[in-house]
Amino acid sequence: MRDNSSMEMDTYKDVGRRASLSPRQRPGLRGIWLLVLLAWVVLAVVGAMAVHGEFRQEVDQRADRLLESVDYSLESRQAELARIARILAKDHRVRELMSQAKAMVALEGGGGGGDGAQALRRELAEAITPISIELIHGQDRVLQFHLGAESISFLRVHAPEHFGDKLADVRPLLGQVFRQGRGAVGFEVGRVFSGFRAVEPIWAPDRSGVSRVIGTVEVGTGVAPIDAYLQESLDARAALLLPASLAESNIWDEMRRERDIAPVGDGSFYLDGPAVDHPGLSAALEEVRPGQQDRWRLKVNGEQWLAVVRSVPIVEASNGRAARLLAVESVQGVYASMQQRLVTLLLAVLLAFLLTVGALWLLSRWQGTRWMVVVDQAKTERDALFQLSPQPVELTDAAGRTLQVNEAFRQVFGGAVVLDGSESPGETGWSGRGLEGLQLEAFQRAVSRGERWNGALRLPSPLGEMGWFRVQVVPIRDESGQTYRLWWFFQDVERERRAVAVAQAERDRLDDLLSASPAVIYTFPADRPDHVEYVSANIREILGYTPDELLDGPDWWAQTLHPDDRERAIREGDFNHWADDRKQSRYRLMRPDGTSLWVTDSARLLRDAEGRPERVVGALIDAQETVALERRLAESERLHRTIVEGVEEAIFLVRVGPQGAFRFLANNPAHARATGLSAEAFVGRAPADILPSDLAGQVQAHYRRCLEQGRTIRYTETLDLPAGRRTWRTTLTPLRDEEGRFVLIVGIGVDLGEASGEV
Repeated sequence: MRDNSSMEMDTYKDVGRRASLSPRQRPGLRGIWLLVLLAWVVLAVVGAMAVHGEFRQEVDQRADRLLESVDYSLESRQAELARIARILAKDHRVRELMSQAKAMVALEGGGGGGDGAQALRRELAEAITPISIELIHGQDRVLQFHLGAESISFLRVHAPEHFGDKLADVRPLLGQVFRQGRGAVGFEVGRVFSGFRAVEPIWAPDRSGVSRVIGTVEVGTGVAPIDAYLQESLDARAALLLPASLAESNIWDEMRRERDIAPVGDGSFYLDGPAVDHPGLSAALEEVRPGQQDRWRLKVNGEQWLAVVRSVPIVEASNGRAARLLAVESVQGVYASMQQRLVTLLLAVLLAFLLTVGALWLLSRWQGTRWMVVVDQAKTERDALFQLSPQPVELTDAAGRTLQVNEAFRQVFGGAVVLDGSESPGETGWSGRGLEGLQLEAFQRAVSRGERWNGALRLPSPLGEMGWFRVQVVPIRDESGQTYRLWWFFQDVERERRAVAVAQAERDRLDDLLSASPAVIYTFPADRPDHVEYVSANIREILGYTPDELLDGPDWWAQTLHPDDRERAIREGDFNHWADDRKQSRYRLMRPDGTSLWVTDSARLLRDAEGRPERVVGALIDAQETVALERRLAESERLHRTIVEGVEEAIFLVRVGPQGAFRFLANNPAHARATGLSAEAFVGRAPADILPSDLAGQVQAHYRRCLEQGRTIRYTETLDLPAGRRTWRTTLTPLRDEEGRFVLIVGIGVDLGEASGEV
């Protein structure tokens, strides 16, 4: 039984042979060539326009998604700020301390610089620290407390040394909260910090028992959390733009210089934040103009970027001025896909055109008809596209019998017989394709309706092994609307599954190895030192934290530092000042139960091929016992020094050098007083440098006798010293090192008074 396509081809060939026309009746082949050329050119143009239209549609969808993400980030951040402010404002300890603060500031004349207010600020900071750490999680936020209707700044947690700034003239939210007695959220341009702020009133009863607003708590954030959220969710970046007039009038000049708040674009806006090092964001900032559309595309160094702008209203800003949040996302992948599709389309059209022209030329030699041209053209186009497909493709009938496969199918599943109509198709059945149960029911239902079916099948490879494939089946209907052909498209996913399994196994082995180590291994990127990339699982046994707490919580390290060690540890942790890109530091970290642990932090900075900082790898080792031992040694040394320096006997040390050379190593204050030899005149000298040659030889003889006998000796001697001629009762004791060699002689002299000679 032969397939329909072969029968149709033979029928058309027979018609062509029987229906040869006269030259006058034959169609003009030159005109047919021109029509074919025009048809393929039109097809290429229409196809290119369709591909480009899909690209624009995909970019618009990306822009809508990016704008939705920006809106969600703005709304969620402001809602989170308001929640934190409400929790702090309702805390009983905060209300109590703020009530005392208001009375104390009034008592001190409003200056607020007295010791009483200073103590209250410290107490307030200590009271809110656990709350703020739990709520804020180390993100880029500021926290402030204000007193009175004039919005006098009482405590800035990020800058506690500042006090007394009257902010009502530049901070509309503060005045609004004091007037209305309820919280407010909005965007403000301040003197130092511009961003999203939530302000909540702090209510407390006065002396008469009536509740009044005694102050406010303010929580604010800049663009950093929004930028981090967009980067993690969409790999996009964001920047905050301020109207130039507001930035120049509100923000202090020194703060604009310090925080890189500089004009961008045509100068109508200022960039609020650090200098941008992202290529797409930098290019988009240069194109910012007033009245600009909310989305546009730009090209930087051959890469396509999508930029969107969202207007951010400023609280009580005149003339309708508003800040702008600019976000940039790469669409290079979409652009590359469009280019690839255009190239594929043009190549397919060109190949089909050449095949068609070749067929027309042969037909012109054979004097065929235009109907033969149409049939040959359709078959050539179908076969060319079918064989050029890089993925396995199979054509079957409605019962699942193979009719045709491409070369990619043969390479993946092995050799298959392609039927030409002279052979009976092989019965495969649906079970041979891995279809059964509910999956088979869904497949048959889709095929019967003429709908596409997508699924995963486990099929054999040429080596006899079973592997997983993503499969798409596209039904082809006949003129009556019934499904009579099925296109099968296969995609091998077994390699992906194996690669993921191997990578996970390697990671598990590495985790097991590092967990057995006494050191906690950690890494973080050089451009985000507050973001831990990896930490070994043994941190739970050593510090009491889980790895997820470090990976999910930004700036975990700075938050868990002991307050007494924080400033020094942060200074030593700045890798820009490390010698040879290495550091070793010792400090205390706070455990979750409130206890502290001394750790030794050894870290190394890794650089890329161009020498730029890339990543920091470090190890934390429990140093609790080491610190305790060092303290005991220091205490022992202090006690020994106190004893030696406090006795009345003259004590001195003699170093035994190579070949019997002797040099004085140390003497106590009693020895210096009795001999007249200070430590500067005694230490490091040989006996011959201090005593006459005959007495020096006599002293060295005693030292050698002590070493030869290897025990303590005692004798009486008379010496001429700067303090005069004195008689001494001397005791010498030799000391050995770990290898048994004599290295020191300890001498103790008792002054017997003036005498005339040696006994």
